[in-house]
Amino acid sequence: MPLFFRYAFDIVPAEENFRNKSPVLHLFNCLGLESWCVKHVYMYCYSELMDKYFAKPKRKALKPSSVNCERITKLLNLTLLINPELTSLWNKRREMVLKSFLEKTKELQFTKLVLSRKPKCNDAFSYRRWILEAMFKGESLQSNVINSLITEELLICELASDKSPNNYHSWNHRMWLVNKLKSVKNFDLHFLYIKEYEFSERWTSKHVSDYSCFHYRQFCIKNIFSINPDQWQTFENTVNCNLRKSFVKILSDNFPNDVTIQASKDDLLTYSEENLVNLLLCYTNKNCSCAVEHVQVCRKLEVLFHELVLNIELLRFYKFHETMWYHRRFIVHEVMSIMYDHFGVARQNGVLVKNNCGVCSMDELRQKQAKIVRYDSNRIYSCVLFNILKNIETKFIEERQRDDDNYACRHEKYLRFVEGLNNVM
Repeated sequence: MPLFFRYAFDIVPAEENFRNKSPVLHLFNCLGLESWCVKHVYMYCYSELMDKYFAKPKRKALKPSSVNCERITKLLNLTLLINPELTSLWNKRREMVLKSFLEKTKELQFTKLVLSRKPKCNDAFSYRRWILEAMFKGESLQSNVINSLITEELLICELASDKSPNNYHSWNHRMWLVNKLKSVKNFDLHFLYIKEYEFSERWTSKHVSDYSCFHYRQFCIKNIFSINPDQWQTFENTVNCNLRKSFVKILSDNFPNDVTIQASKDDLLTYSEENLVNLLLCYTNKNCSCAVEHVQVCRKLEVLFHELVLNIELLRFYKFHETMWYHRRFIVHEVMSIMYDHFGVARQNGVLVKNNCGVCSMDELRQKQAKIVRYDSNRIYSCVLFNILKNIETKFIEERQRDDDNYACRHEKYLRFVEGLNNVM
């Protein structure tokens, strides 16, 4: 079977060649090389490549041609399978692809074989991105071919992440793929957002110390903010949760005692998105005339508070994991950003300043980038949503401190000195 159709490659420990047989092993679709010959094979292939096909002072290198392309390919295959961290050799493969001596689809298969042994090889992921960029530029790609490429790429990322914890290269490659698909025509990107959100939820629940996958989870959450309203029901069915009911339950359980408007869980369920946002944020201090997108704001809050509940459950079950506390910081920061955006302010260098609207272009508004007064900040810190978030964080920090979780104290310091809540907590 050709090399490109192999599933995995690895070096098999074997000190000597007792049987006087070929050191190349194959079982089903897997390929192996006995360790006793690795040094000899690698030095032979690498030396021939460097001596003949790479330029040296006062000597020109042989260029790939139809005569020697097969020989160069074999040498490159063996050298990169043993040591894939050689950027010069990957560049040589790029040169051969551009000259049509190597097929793009077979190159994807080869890099899959490399990643089966070295799942953190950044050069291999970079080479895959280069190949995929060239393939996506072609106008002739049919939808079934695109779907096949995406499925294969997501599977490779999953296998690489599973083999090597904290594999930022595989997760960043996955992020690149999702972002790249934004420019692909006739592709349902929002369905992929939902699918990846559900996948990341399952993955993070099983890998609670892997911050690289939580980073991808945060990327998926931000993508969910942009899905079409028509697909919101599909999203709720996928996560198997009524986000509005979950959100309302959190609100009713954490209403501040001094709030003048008390509403039960049943009452809140009858509220429209506009009424619910008005209850939670009450007042906006924006100087522009842009309309508030109540549905969008409400759904963002539903997703973030659903994530907050998941985070609480994981921290109670898997205690003393720093990664999940860092993820909690992201959730709190996103909720605070929604409030700041609603009130027309932004935090810069630890200070709240008035934020100019990105839509309006009135000159007088652009001259009001000044430090806000206490009256403006009190509008934020007295709104219902802020007090609910403060109650949730205070209760949970106290709960974890009783369990001697030192990360709870760090999280409290983050809220006080990074999010600027020192005067209100």
